[in-house]
Amino acid sequence: MSSNPPDRFELHAQKMVYGGAALGHHAGRPVLVPYALPGERVQAETARVAKGMVYARLLEVLDPAPERVAAPCAYFGRCGGCHYQHLDAARQLEIKREILRETLRRVGHIEWPGEISTHAADPWGYRNQVRLKIGAAPGGHIGFFAADSHDLVAVDACPISSPRLNAVIQELARADWAAKLGNWSEVEARTDDGDTHVVLTFRGIPDSHERSMEGLAQECLRTLPGVIGVAFDVAPASTIRGPIGARVPRHRTSEIRAFGNVTLGYRVGDFDYRLSPGAFFQASLFLLPDFVSAVASDLPRPAGVAIDLYAGVGLFTLPLSRVFSGVVAVEANDHAAADLAANLRSNRAANARAVHSSAAEFLRRYAQAAPDLVVLDPPRAGAEAETLLRLAAVVPAQIRYVSCHPPTLARDLALLVRHGYGIEQVDLFDLFPQTFHIESVVRLRKAQR
Repeated sequence: MSSNPPDRFELHAQKMVYGGAALGHHAGRPVLVPYALPGERVQAETARVAKGMVYARLLEVLDPAPERVAAPCAYFGRCGGCHYQHLDAARQLEIKREILRETLRRVGHIEWPGEISTHAADPWGYRNQVRLKIGAAPGGHIGFFAADSHDLVAVDACPISSPRLNAVIQELARADWAAKLGNWSEVEARTDDGDTHVVLTFRGIPDSHERSMEGLAQECLRTLPGVIGVAFDVAPASTIRGPIGARVPRHRTSEIRAFGNVTLGYRVGDFDYRLSPGAFFQASLFLLPDFVSAVASDLPRPAGVAIDLYAGVGLFTLPLSRVFSGVVAVEANDHAAADLAANLRSNRAANARAVHSSAAEFLRRYAQAAPDLVVLDPPRAGAEAETLLRLAAVVPAQIRYVSCHPPTLARDLALLVRHGYGIEQVDLFDLFPQTFHIESVVRLRKAQR
């Protein structure tokens, strides 16, 4: 049975949209074309059609935009990790600001007339962690998935990852590692703030046993540059797949088997954090001090009580403890909650306490007076509706919402605005240059009656 050939057509790209593609129209239908730029005339072909939207492949740029640049990475356009390497960093930032403002308006019906302050750093070599997929691929066995696919694009370098991580990638890409990696589906490499020490975490369901894990771990510890610890996460591989920059749900609990020192130390500002395998932490080497400051600065002194929901290992909890008389940090993930409690102890934050709970369950039981501040830092799915409703009922004076996903941010802000909160400030942090991902911090305050 034969199928019709793909529909080929010319298109004028009009604007960039969240997700990394350019939007245009053809034959009365909207079309999304990755790697095209606004103002360009391109030739494309239909890849698929869903819900009236045409998803197309770029075949040729007929009239390039003036801002188009040559991508420095040999894998750009095949590897699905980066989306904007054909744009200079300044223009990327402008586009992200436009997309954030439009998403607030389109999804949340929020017209934000104020400035969106942008924060950026070196757009290359910035990642302190990288997830490499493992599998059989022509010409290599480690790399990243192609866009919208589980097809492996083998790599031996990643220019957005740190120099130390690239040294590890280069070694693992050697042919003699293919058999050693066995049936593991993924290896995550995480480095410290000095880009000196590395902890590896292998994920998947191997057909091997403890002795085989120990053999692989010892080989990594002995031969890979900077590796001080190797962990094996035996959770099903299907629970950890996701695009670069995406957050694994923090409540996921898994069994970790460790060799060497798998607890990584990471310093941000005046605070030292313990990071264990399975605990979420931001992936930027360069912007974290400014990022933390946007959340934990410009607060009243003296301040009463703050609540840090989805607290992770305490990135915001520790600086908040310097300002507030009391801080409650809430985290559901077992590994992150253990790190959170340890970080409060090691940094002598006696006025802060860790609560191992989901955000919604904590708020259901919370019966104290209205807190001065609540920090929300949920995963990509945003805060649960129950969490937001219970939060509104607690009536904090201020909320600072940290988001990695503009659509869910806009949805959640709309609910908070309906419950009497006004937006005071919006900051955009380019934690993931060369990609479409947008991290933002929104300050809200309860309207006075």
